[in-house]
Amino acid sequence: MKFRFKAMQAMRAPDELDSVTSLARPRGWLTVLVILAVIAGAGAWAFTGTLPYTVRGDGLLTRPLGVAPLESTHTGQVRNVHVRPGDEVAEGQAVADVVTPGGRVERLRSPFPGMVVDVTTGQGQALTPGETVATIERSDAPDDRLVAMLFVPDSQAASIVTGHDVDLDVSTAPAVLHGLLAGRVTSVSPYPLSASAIAGLLGDAEAAKSYVAGGPVRLVLVDLTQRDGTPTGYAWSSREGPPGVLRTQIQVSATVRLGGKSPISFVLGR
Repeated sequence: MKFRFKAMQAMRAPDELDSVTSLARPRGWLTVLVILAVIAGAGAWAFTGTLPYTVRGDGLLTRPLGVAPLESTHTGQVRNVHVRPGDEVAEGQAVADVVTPGGRVERLRSPFPGMVVDVTTGQGQALTPGETVATIERSDAPDDRLVAMLFVPDSQAASIVTGHDVDLDVSTAPAVLHGLLAGRVTSVSPYPLSASAIAGLLGDAEAAKSYVAGGPVRLVLVDLTQRDGTPTGYAWSSREGPPGVLRTQIQVSATVRLGGKSPISFVLGR
């Protein structure tokens, strides 16, 4: 059996029991301390720091009373239609003429002022009492103004209260070009709305179904923040916002800013 010379020397050398053994170099200890400091800082931030907490919802720009159907009060055939979508009508203004079975011409008039959103009848069409002739966005509220109606999932709407700031992405004014429209929450419905209730506000059953497709929603009413000197008369995240007048019946996507929450609350789901 042969042994290497160095191995034989190591066996003859005495044990260095009185020597200090270095478990880690100073650089290694520094790395450990830095890691511990980062972990401690992250833990403190998780409890004392804040992250922005927001809720999203979709809706449209409209007026506080929403839209209402103008229904026929007579049986007969439509002779003339005097309005088309986008027209402004005054209270009592003629909308259509109906010829009754007795040959008498009855004039259907709008019971309130507003803007014609949709016309669902045409010349020669037969009408019966209660059948919708047109849909009109009402402008006869005592505090008539431009607002945003948002439909927010019920589970998230519970966190929204009056006064929360809202950023609105208007479909006809791309945010990348014109910024976001500013607003503030003025009311939140206490209970979820049914599809039929939403259809009554919008005058569009298909749109109402799309809003409740993901589950129950609540109505969140948002007042737009006014600002002098902008083309629209409202405040935007950009300096001036888009050119021209801001119209109603425009789709919006909204972010409601609820303030800040500690990071640990997001982890714990509170």
